[in-house]
Amino acid sequence: MVMRKFLLVTSAILALAACSPKTTIPDVMVAGFTKVETVSAKSGEIAIPYTKYEMDNGLTVILAPDSSDPLVHVDVTYHVGSGREEAGKSGFAHFFEHMQFQGSDNVADEQHFALITESGGTLNGTTNTDRTNYFETVPNNQLERMLWLEADRMGFFLDAVTSEKFETQRETVKNERGQRVDNRPYGLLWEKVSQALYPEGHPYSWPVIGYMVDLDRSNLDDLKRFFLRWYGPNNASLTIGGDFDPQQALEWVDKYFGGIPRGPEVKDPVYTPVTLEADRYISYEDNIALPLMYMSWPTVHAFHGDEAPLDVLMDIIGSGKTSILYKNMVKPGLAVQASAGHNCAELSCSFTMLALPTPGNSLANLEKIARASLAEFEERGGANDDDIERVKAGIVSGKVFGLESVSGKVSQLARYEYMRGNPDYIGQDIARYENVTKADVMRVYEKYIKDKPAVILSIVAKGKGADIIKADTWSMYERNIPENSGEE
Repeated sequence: MVMRKFLLVTSAILALAACSPKTTIPDVMVAGFTKVETVSAKSGEIAIPYTKYEMDNGLTVILAPDSSDPLVHVDVTYHVGSGREEAGKSGFAHFFEHMQFQGSDNVADEQHFALITESGGTLNGTTNTDRTNYFETVPNNQLERMLWLEADRMGFFLDAVTSEKFETQRETVKNERGQRVDNRPYGLLWEKVSQALYPEGHPYSWPVIGYMVDLDRSNLDDLKRFFLRWYGPNNASLTIGGDFDPQQALEWVDKYFGGIPRGPEVKDPVYTPVTLEADRYISYEDNIALPLMYMSWPTVHAFHGDEAPLDVLMDIIGSGKTSILYKNMVKPGLAVQASAGHNCAELSCSFTMLALPTPGNSLANLEKIARASLAEFEERGGANDDDIERVKAGIVSGKVFGLESVSGKVSQLARYEYMRGNPDYIGQDIARYENVTKADVMRVYEKYIKDKPAVILSIVAKGKGADIIKADTWSMYERNIPENSGEE
């Protein structure tokens, strides 16, 4: 099975390389742009061909032509997420994701969606801790319209923001929070763990959607200041992939984005290691049928040298039917679900284990089994050769097959640009997993997991407070966070 996976990966690499005639990058230039680099496909190597430019106003432009299908995918990524917010002013980045679909100087309310769907396209926008992005996939004859729309909301948005729109979207966000967080089973899990995992003031200690008390006390001027600080062209990248003429595309980008002034200087956020002095047991009651145990250890940050071996460790401990957690919890009927994760972002990662017990089994017992599973991993000598090769093959093949679509290529280019400042990172990304050794996996286990403090969360049904693993040893009141911070 392992050899078959590697053959599949190798075949995918060769297939991508074979596509190079379709992705030859012409040498084009337009006044107002500085060419940074051109990357072409090379035989036997994984690469996404593109040319990277920087406009005079600081906007990064990445062109990745691919004539496989008569489509274009446009992505505008702003290097701003909830991690750029201040304590007491949470939710602003997510709020702007909503607001920027509500019209600008030249686009009426709700017309952004209408114009793109009428063009035969699809669109969306997302916000996380580190970035906000907007993207569209449209027929290739609609590229100019997409560039005009994205430039219009980058450069001509604020004047169209009214108090009425502000209040409407504030209520929309409140409703979204109610549906996706407060009234959703297990919906507060991430929020509760983040509050306990990160120190006070850390930008990952509050949820991306924000606390409603923060949005309630904000006003239109607060939001405008946040936009002016973070949404300038020098804190953004525009990535275009698909079937288009690069020369024409650059001319359109210059026409629509060239007049937008540079924003304030933006520096990359500074990584600070996160540590816990002792285990933090926390709990809450929810409208659920099955209780849930969740354990979280702080580790490193995205693209840190130890991220790849931690990902491999995560897979061995708790991914799929070959994992230790499945063997010890699900297979004997003690849990209906058990898994591990390694959640990574720009400023921090966390190694996690999750389990839901079958009726009659306790969360406390699952915690014991989880800790015993880690000890079992160590006692057997860590990862074996089959573990390592199987997991690496799965991770690498996932990255390769993610490049099959134009949107997949564009998304990777955009992510590598804002995270690494280097769109041509796919080869290095894959190499760091291919180079993981058994010794690496044991080293990161001992450094970040073995005998290290964690946040241990119990979620139990309403009225079942006695079913938690252990009495809480940490309270959000220590962080001066109102208990009903998510409620209206």
